[in-house]
Order: sequence, then structure tokens, then C-alpha cells
Amino acid sequence: MASNAAFSQRELTELLHQNGALPQGSVTNVRVDLQVDTLFSHLTFVKLKYSANASPGLPKQLLIKRSLSGVTQSELEFYTRFAAELPSPPLLPWYLTTSNGALLLQDLRTTHWTASWPDLPSDQICLQTVTTLAQVHAQWWENPDLGVTIGAPHSTESLSTMVAGIAASLPGFCDAATALLSKEKLRLLERVFSSSLKPWLRLTNPQALTVVHGDAHIWNFLLPRVEGGPVYLIDWQLWHVDVGVRDLAFLMAAHWDGEQRDRLEIRLLHRYHEELLARQVSNYSRDDLWLDYRLCAIRNLTIPILLWKRGVNDEMWQARLSSVLTAYDDLDCEELL
Repeated sequence: MASNAAFSQRELTELLHQNGALPQGSVTNVRVDLQVDTLFSHLTFVKLKYSANASPGLPKQLLIKRSLSGVTQSELEFYTRFAAELPSPPLLPWYLTTSNGALLLQDLRTTHWTASWPDLPSDQICLQTVTTLAQVHAQWWENPDLGVTIGAPHSTESLSTMVAGIAASLPGFCDAATALLSKEKLRLLERVFSSSLKPWLRLTNPQALTVVHGDAHIWNFLLPRVEGGPVYLIDWQLWHVDVGVRDLAFLMAAHWDGEQRDRLEIRLLHRYHEELLARQVSNYSRDDLWLDYRLCAIRNLTIPILLWKRGVNDEMWQARLSSVLTAYDDLDCEELL
């Protein structure tokens, strides 16, 4: 057993007892299967065995997630405070938080897979992902507690300060991206960050605000190995209050190339809107959605800057830069500044 990577048999037994998941019996074996470090977390995949008198239905494979930064604390807050309001799917069928900052999740690698960048799964799977997002967003749609007891409030001052902090990195970013940015694109970035900030100040309007995932690229979905199986949304460390379609702009306009968006973008936006209507969200038209999607595509211009600032590898932030600039042009975002 690797130190600080997983729990012992005794520790897991006590933890499951305390949380009511294992009212009787015990964990008799814990075997580490895989350990992985991401940008935010240390992940330990373990296989468990239980005593014969243990409660049925407990997962035999677990993922133990520990933070490598303060970001994952936000994920623990999500699972502790809000996850119970969502069914499974979109959440994993089994999860548990611990007092020492670990998150235990059911490991579904035998039934599910994650797409690998830059490839996309089938069109049908992509439709399932936006259905999943609509289900999440409808749960907190225009909830009066948003910005009060759920997430942080938005104000003109807070949003302007946030954007100014990102804009302060723009000169250095432009130097790093010199070979990728024409004079026209450099002027575009300067216009956006010296504008009235309308795309960001949209968040002071409560219409369509909800809890968003905040990192909803296709690789944060667990996809079924069998056609028609459920899709799960993972990695909730960047959840926050925003317009719901922000997650879709992140999914498509920040990560897909022009051909991929041209083929699927409108279809997925329509599916999302249909799913909202099916969940009694009736005060948000397709025109409203389309406008918000384009405003969020402008906000996507901050993504490559933030990735570069955080020291993410060049290939990743450069790919995001290409995607967001292409989407900006394709969606005629200039007229919205």
C-alpha cells in the first residue's frame, strides 16, 4: 500500500461504517491497481474485497481522489453540499467524502471509457453529453439561492476585476503566441479586453443562471462501452454559478475545430434547449440561448491565456487558442462587444 495514496483495510472499514455504507461486515483486502497524478489531484484506483456478511451492492473498485492544490476543495464542497440533489446519472452511482479531504468514487472503468484528445466520440454520445448538462443545469435554474448560499455572487465590480486580472497577462501571452497571432488577431484580443465587457457583465442578469460544471470538455464525461448506457459527468472542482450554456460553449467553441462545430453545434444546442423544456424550463427561448452561447464564445478567449499563465504545455493552450479564435469569427462575435 503506497503511503498517503489509499486507505488500509481497517481505515476503509471504519470509514464505511461511519458513513452508513457498511453497517456490518468489513473490508478484507485493498489492492492498489493504478496511481495517476493530474493537474489538480492524485488518483488512486483500488480493488476491494469484503467479508461474507458485508452489505451487498458496495463497489468492488474505487477511485480515491486527493487534492494536489486547493482547487479540489471546491469539488469536495460540491459533493458534500449539493450532489445529493442530483440523481445518478449524471453523478456517479456511488461516492463518499472524508473528513481528511479525500473523495471516494466508484471506479467504472470496466463499463465506461473516456475519450482521448483530440478525438470525439460518436454523434449519439455527444447528444447524450448535452442531455446530461441540461439535467444538471435544470436542477438549479434561476434558483434564488444562487450567489447567496450556492456559489459566489456576481457584480459589475467583481467581474471587471476578474477580467482586468486576466488582461494584465495579455502582453506576455501575445509575446508567447507571436508566431500564432496575426496583427488582426492581436488587435482582436486588444479590442475584447478593452471593451465594455458586455459578455462578462451578462452575469449580473439572473436570467438562465444556474450551477455549471465549469470544465465540461468531452474528456470529463464517462462514456458507456455499451450503446445506450448512461453518461456520467466527473471532476467537479471548477463548478460555479454561470449561465447554463457556458458549459456548452466550453465543450464545443473552446475545444472543437471548425469542422466539428459545423457538423454538430446547432444540433447539440437544439437538443440542449429541448431537454431544458422537458425539465420545465420555459422562460428561455432559442434566441436567448444562441445569444448567450455567442457571448460565452467571447469569454472563451480567456481560456488559452489562463492555461498559458498556469504553465500548461504549449500544445494544449495553442490548441485552445486556435479553437476559440475560429469560433469567435464563425459566430460573428465581434458585433456583440
